[in-house]
Amino acid sequence: MRRREAGFNLVELLIAIAILGIVVLSVFSMFFMGQRNVYAGKQASKAITLGTAVLEDLAPLNKQMIYEGVFDIDEDEQGNDFELPLASGMEKMEFENSIIRSTHPARVIPEPSQSNMNVEQSPPALLSKWRTAVNSADLLQPSISVVLTPAQGPGGGTPTTFGNAQLLRVRVIVRWWETNRLREAVWDTVKAY
Repeated sequence: MRRREAGFNLVELLIAIAILGIVVLSVFSMFFMGQRNVYAGKQASKAITLGTAVLEDLAPLNKQMIYEGVFDIDEDEQGNDFELPLASGMEKMEFENSIIRSTHPARVIPEPSQSNMNVEQSPPALLSKWRTAVNSADLLQPSISVVLTPAQGPGGGTPTTFGNAQLLRVRVIVRWWETNRLREAVWDTVKAY
């Protein structure tokens, strides 16, 4: 009878405290992970909004407005072959006969002076609009890059200049930094002329 009234011994108490510590630590770590996931989702939503806005801005434009008005491309201009590293750093996006324009000068390939976004013509002034939007998006070091690749219709070859293209492949890349890693969202579309 006396043994039942004695209570817990030290070993039982230490085991109970250890189990309680493990449970509390697990619950707190789930809260922190949940907070980080909510933050990442919020950042991705902002990037998706930016990329979608770029595609919506390009949708109503004709060939002349895209070449001369937005991206300052001559009809006789040829693109360059270049690679862009993916955010994972493991692979690269390869482009042939393409031109890139970016709100971040370090991401303009091959030379910033050859693809300067500050030489944009007035109306529609989309590049300035995108630069303002990306700077006010509350993302860490964000950028919008647009890669333009001339193409022919089905069964056609690769055009040598942008003026000869029947199609224009457009890839929009939104990049930002999040918890010490580069994140990106990519959209592809085709404009027919």
